[in-house]
Order: sequence, then structure tokens, then C-alpha cells
Amino acid sequence: MKKILSLSIILFLAIPLLSQSGDRNEGLIPAFRLEPNPVTLERLARPGTPFDKVGRKFAILGEESGAFEAWAYPLKLFRNFSLSFLVGTSTRPVAAADIVRRIEVTPEATTLTYTYQSFTVKAIYVTPVQTAGAMILLDIDSNVPLTVICGFLPVLQPMWPAGIGGQYAYWNDRLKAYVISESSGKNHAFVGSPAASGISYTPAHMLSDNPSEFKIEIPDPKKVRGSYVPIFMAGGPGQHDDIRQIYESLQADPEKLYRDTALHYRTLRENTLQIQTPEPALDSALEWAKVSFDNLIVDNPNLGKGMVAGLGASGTSGRPGFGWFFGGDSSINALSLLGLGAHSDVRDILLFNLKWQREDGKMAHELTQAEGYVDWWNDYGYGYIHGDTTPYFITVVDAYVRQTGDTEFVVQNWESLKKAYAWCLATDANGDGLMDNKKAGLGALEYGALTGIETDIYIGAVWVRAAQAMSRMAEWAGDPETAARAQADYLKAKSAFDTKFWDDTEGFYAYAFNAEGKRVKEISPWNAVGLMWELGQPDRSKRSMEKLCSAELMTDWGIRSISIKSSLFQPLNYNYGAVWPFLTSWVTAALYTHHLPLQGYAALMSTVLHTYDNSLGNLTEVFSGTHYIWPQEAVSHQGFSTAGVVLPTVKGLLGLDGDTADRTARFAPQLPGDWESMSVTNHRIGDALFSYDYRKMDTAIIMMVNAANADGYTFHFEPAFAAGTRITGAFLDGKPIPFQNMESGQVLLARVSAAVGPESMIFKLTFEPTVEILPVIPETRVGDASRGLRILRCERTEKGLMMVLEGIAGSTYTIPVRNADMILEVKGAEKKNNHLLITIPAGKTDEYVLHRVELSIASR
Repeated sequence: MKKILSLSIILFLAIPLLSQSGDRNEGLIPAFRLEPNPVTLERLARPGTPFDKVGRKFAILGEESGAFEAWAYPLKLFRNFSLSFLVGTSTRPVAAADIVRRIEVTPEATTLTYTYQSFTVKAIYVTPVQTAGAMILLDIDSNVPLTVICGFLPVLQPMWPAGIGGQYAYWNDRLKAYVISESSGKNHAFVGSPAASGISYTPAHMLSDNPSEFKIEIPDPKKVRGSYVPIFMAGGPGQHDDIRQIYESLQADPEKLYRDTALHYRTLRENTLQIQTPEPALDSALEWAKVSFDNLIVDNPNLGKGMVAGLGASGTSGRPGFGWFFGGDSSINALSLLGLGAHSDVRDILLFNLKWQREDGKMAHELTQAEGYVDWWNDYGYGYIHGDTTPYFITVVDAYVRQTGDTEFVVQNWESLKKAYAWCLATDANGDGLMDNKKAGLGALEYGALTGIETDIYIGAVWVRAAQAMSRMAEWAGDPETAARAQADYLKAKSAFDTKFWDDTEGFYAYAFNAEGKRVKEISPWNAVGLMWELGQPDRSKRSMEKLCSAELMTDWGIRSISIKSSLFQPLNYNYGAVWPFLTSWVTAALYTHHLPLQGYAALMSTVLHTYDNSLGNLTEVFSGTHYIWPQEAVSHQGFSTAGVVLPTVKGLLGLDGDTADRTARFAPQLPGDWESMSVTNHRIGDALFSYDYRKMDTAIIMMVNAANADGYTFHFEPAFAAGTRITGAFLDGKPIPFQNMESGQVLLARVSAAVGPESMIFKLTFEPTVEILPVIPETRVGDASRGLRILRCERTEKGLMMVLEGIAGSTYTIPVRNADMILEVKGAEKKNNHLLITIPAGKTDEYVLHRVELSIASR
């Protein structure tokens, strides 16, 4: 009864504060210039297409109409925030969604431009990195009096599965803001503008489907030119006055908030790996991948700092996409973050995940951000449902230490690592050396016909890698007994991987085997994880990858999760037919690992281009398996999809690696043959920093290395040339040095090494060239079916080159060629200038048909 009376008094006192009085030009702030940004993305706006502006503590999740929902982790503050405009004395509002024209996105600000016959309004969305709040700055240019109406639906609910009741909202005229709160007084939100007045008079405790609204009146548009009209929002769990102070602090110096946000992303860009290549879309995608990952680092007031899996508007539901902490996702993303040089982020992720390790050693699968409101671990069954998170955690710790030199991390957490390792061993009920899904939990798939198996190849691969990692880490921890045990476990598991998954009849590594040891014969890209880590035999791995590159699985926009010929295939089924960029990531990395860069580059670019097709700068979670489109429920900003840009670029295309233990750095690029120049800066290994400048001419490659803090390091330069090339010499700073070379896959690998000194090093490799087949990148529009050329095999023969291709029956394709003048004879194609024109034989309409091309090549 007392609570009800208290709430009534609050509402009674709040209602008289509603007012529309005051100077209508108050609350403006001087306009400031937005900083030019080299990674700006801009295009026509598409209402319905997602956008977000996200910091560590707050998220605006919306669409390009400007409508959005706001989260102050872990609370959803409100939804359906939107703008509309009254022109002059009109009573009929103009909806912002109907007049949005352009979107311009930088990491620090997203600008939506609304244009009507008598005005233009630019809405600039900024979310500071470390503040539980955000702001919108309206830049208004109008010929007539204008009223901006801002409406939203109050929510103030924590993420699912938590919930609270007793919410209310009222306009506070002193703050010029709506206050959203609830009867316990532990959660609050504020949204408003110092230039606004409230116009909603619904009793504060009777929240309805009608929006709460405030208006910003501009009777004389000339007086707002040169100024921004601001809108502020803040919220979160805590005391009313503490949240109010956050709201008021946003207003103290909006320009500083913007400049600090811009500085954060500029520092992120300049202090992590950067590349400059002949492909601007790739360079930009790598920069935006950094931002996408950074936006998934969450500083939760109850749980601390960790990485959530993805973000997307929740609508009327209770979770913002995959805005929870997922152990497996963060491990996948951590491998990419290490490649970017974001070492401290990976350390934060590992420490966060360690907090939730179960007593028996198992690592958590998922954790709601609302854990502070519910008994997550005891009342819900999802926390430890997956089995892959534990071996993946061990794998990432090893990668982190090798990349950073932070062996103390292993020493400090050795008991936790041993518990995790012991838990993995305990899941091998049949003693074959591999973890068993039935005891460990879910691995590759989470539901459906293929979950009733003994071991799937994904969890098998991650376990083999973890055993190998544990052997190394035990040496750092000074535990020779565990080191010897783990080495034996690794050899046993690796042998079991190769024998139990290989299907010689079908010629690929199978998806899984059942309790009787019978292989599940579905052709699946899940085998690519092990192939990426070279766990299979090279010839078997290449045969498997040839199947992965076929039109059965590969589309113009990535790889399907199962063959299109499977009886289980459904194009929009998450596990049984859809295209996942993170699966494409592993396939692409595996292709580069086995020196198949023609297929690798095409797969890489199919993922890179997703940076620009939906939420600008972010990669969508999943795509249809038959058409280049994403399902409506797909999360628009997904971390492991972003990994599909980073991992195969860094480890595959560029071949960047290093190890602080043996103090080595490696640059092993497998570049398209027509790339005449490119550069890499900020390749970070421990405290050492390397930069590379690469130039390719007709008969020589020249590469300059600059290094800092790299005393005692050995540098390995291992560029790939077209198979059939002959290396004629190697030089360091003009002096001859020894070199090694070998043919592998489609390339000739050359290798030179040198101790790193205080000065720049210039490597030169001279060669006699040969014909080079260049990558083919399908041009696909949203909604298209897959029709691009598939290269299954390209290998050197005694006379020249042989290619096995797949294309749509009766279609003609073009393959670019370098040094085409060396081609003497062509079978299965026509040489035209520097291209091969290939006509696929007739067949069933729209079906892929195999085709063979042979080239006879002259020697120089």
C-alpha cells in the first residue's frame, strides 16, 4: 500500500511540471564541424535497412528511416523512437521515414538526411564509447517555421529472460525530458531535449501503444542556423540521481563527446593492422571489421567487460540480436582480433570467460546480460549446453600467448586451464582420442537430424588443436608431466581425426560418425576448421576442398551449411542450407592454407562485399542458400561474420603470422597476380611492430621491411608465385642470399629469411614469369541466384595448365590472365587478348555443368 501511495504522489507532483512555456530558441548548441574520415560510407538511404550506433554501455539499434530502439545495458529503455515534422501551421505531420534521402556512416557518427520541399534536416547520431547514453544532433535548414516531433514507446525492461513491472513515464519540464522509471526505483531512463516541450498527457503509469511525444518548435528557422538542436538519452540500473547525472553530463559539452568518440576510433584505426591494396573494398572492409568488433565489447554494470556475439533491433522482443555473451563466438572472434593486433581486447575476453568456468572445468556457452536480475545458471538450461567452448578457450589462450608473449597469463590461470583440459578428456567415453558430443554437448549443429551423432568433425578439430596447444602451454607453466600427456593426447587425437572422418569412397572428410563408427556422409563445410589447421593429410584435404568449392555448396555470396543436393537442404534453415559468412571464413582460410588462392580470393571477396550490402559497415549473420538475400530474422551485426573478413585476409591472403616464443615474424602473401603494389602496417607480435611495402614488376618482387622493438627476431618472407615460375635469385639489401622454393597447390612458394636489424631491410626476388590465372569475382545483385563460375581445380601439367570448372549450362564466362602471350594452345576455351572466354556445354536449364580447360604454355 505504501508503494502505491508513493507512486501516486510522484505522479501527482510530476503532472504540474508539464509545460510548453519558455523561450523556444533555448537549448541549442553551437554547430561544430564533423571530422573527415577516410573510411566514410555513404549511399541512398533505404528505410527498413538496419543501422546501429554503439558504445561499451549504450546502443542505438535502428533502421535507415531513423527509427530506433535504445539500450543502456542490460536495459531496453524504449523502442520505436521516430521523428516527424510539422511545416508552418500544418497539422498533418510529415514522417521522417517518408523523406529520408541519404545515409553517411563513420565509426563515430551516422548522419541521416531528410529532405522535403521546404526544409532539409540532418540527424547526426553519436554514441560515446564509455557513457550509458547517446545524442542526436539535428542540423536544420528550413525556409518556413518547423516543428520537430519526437515519439517513442517507453519499455524499461532488462534483457530476456528477466522482467520487471510497475513502469511509468512522465515529462519533467525542468529537465526537458521524459523520465522513465519503475516502482522499485532501481532502473531509470531519460530522453528529451533542452529545446523541447512535452505534449503527451497520458497518465504516467498507464503506458500504452500510443507514443510518448515531445516537440521542438522552430518559429524562426534563421535563428537555428549555425546551431544544432540536440536530443539526449541515458539510462541504466542504479539510483535515480546517478542516472540523471549521466543524462545531464551529455549536455555539458556535446562537441567534446563527439571529439572523444572520433579519437577512440581514430586510435583504433591507426594502432591496429592496416593494409593498402589495389582493392579498396577490401581495405575498407578490414577497417570496418575493427569497428564492428569494437562495438561488441560490452561493459556491463553487473558482469564486467566481455564480448557479445552480435547486435540487432529486438522490436517487441527482449534481446538485441545476439547481444549476450557467447563463449564460442568470442573465441572465434578472438583469433581475428589477435590478427588485428587488438591484444588487450582478447585478454579482456579471456578473463571474462574465465569468470564463468564451471566447477568441473567446463566453459560457459552463453550468458544473458540480465544475469543480475535472474538466477541464470540454475534456472535456465542454456549456460553450458555447448561442448566446443572449452577446447576453443584453450586454443585461444595458446594463440594469445604466442602472439603477445604474455606467458604470465598461463602461469596465473594454469589450474583453470588444467581443469578445462581435464573436462575435455573426460568426454571421451569410447576412448578413441576424440571428444564425444553425447557427453560434451552440442558442437557444429544445435538441432535436427544431424545432432544424434557420436562426434562431429568441428568439435573433433577444435579438440585436436586444444591438445596441441595444451602441450605448449604446459611448458610455459613449468609442468612437464602435463606437457608430455597433452602431446600424447594430441598425436592420438590427430590420428583419430584423419582415420575416423575420412571417407575414401566419397573422397572427403565426413561431417561426423555415429556410435557404431559409421560416417555421416553429408558434404558439409564444417570440415574446413580442421583443414584450416592442417589436421588432415594434404591430398585428402585438397580433395575435400574441391567438393567445398563446387556449386553443391559454394554460392556467389558464400558457402552453404549443407549440400544443395542433400535431402535435408532448406535454403533458409539456419543449420541445414543457409549461407554463414563465418563458415565461409574457415573454408577461405583452409583454401589459402593449402595454397589455392584462386578459390580463396573469390570466397574472401564474397564475404568482404557483405560489408556494404545491408547494415553499412557490419556483416549480417546468415543468408539464403538459394538467393543473395538475408532472412528477415537474421542479425544485422554479427561478430563471427565479421571474422569472415579478418581471419582469411590476415592469415590467408597476407599470410601474416608470428611467435614470441621463438621470436619470428612471417609475411607469406598469396596475392592476385595482377597486384603490382600493396602495403601492411602495424603487424604486431608482442612488443614488436612490423610494416611491409610490397612491389611486383614483370621479373622481380621488391619488399621493404620496417621493424620496431624487434631485436632478436628472425623475419621470414614467403611470397607465392604462379606455379611454373622459376626463381632466379634472392637478395637482401642488394646482396645475394640463399632461398628455398617448392610448388604447392596452384603456386610456387619462395622463402627467404634474415635476422631483423635496426635498419630497414629490402628483399628482392627475381624470377622468370609464366602464365597466371587471375581470380574471378562474380558480380551478384541482391536477390540474384548463384550463377558465377566455380574453379574446382587449377594445376600445373607437363605442357602447361589444366583447370576443372563449373558453370551454368550454355553460359559464357571470362577469366583474366596475366602473360597471356605465353599461351600456345587452348582447349575448352578461346584466348582473347588477356582473357579466356569459356562457354559451358549445354545441359539442363540453370544447372551447373563440369568443364575442362587445358593450356599449353611456352617457356621464356
